[in-house]
Amino acid sequence: MSLLSESSQVRSTINLYLAGLLLLIIALLQTSTMPSLSLSGVMPDLMLLVVTSWSLLRGTWWGLLCALGGGLFLDLLSGGPFGVATAALVLSSVVIGMGELNVVRESRWLPLVASILATAVYDLAYWVLLQVTGRSLHTVYTLLKVLGPGLMLNALFMYPTYWVLRWLSQRTS
Repeated sequence: MSLLSESSQVRSTINLYLAGLLLLIIALLQTSTMPSLSLSGVMPDLMLLVVTSWSLLRGTWWGLLCALGGGLFLDLLSGGPFGVATAALVLSSVVIGMGELNVVRESRWLPLVASILATAVYDLAYWVLLQVTGRSLHTVYTLLKVLGPGLMLNALFMYPTYWVLRWLSQRTS
């Protein structure tokens, strides 16, 4: 019996290390590779898609952990005010997680709707936090100009991200 529990504890620890490594790789891709995929200065937000997918696949608690870890990596790698990406990711994860109780998980439209909602919440929260910290001179018009293409790009990248993470989730659960 203790051998079984010891084995599951080791597996859980390995999963946490794997998750941390995955989040670091996603943050590195987000800050180095994704800018080359930008459309009018807007790029897909891979970390947001990973956090949203993980929230849908594993639940609110795991989504929040990914949002915290991924946000911290993004904050460390970006030139923005520290904590803004983390706060925006956590807020979007909480909003997506609130639907956990009332949404049918088997809906094929759920990842798409979740990505649109998460993108809107993330971009709005990020913009507000930049305004509060005094780091942005952007107007509401600029926010809307960024939000439209961001919604489309994230919707386009959501299903491939979700499918890869679903495969990973099935292999590590």
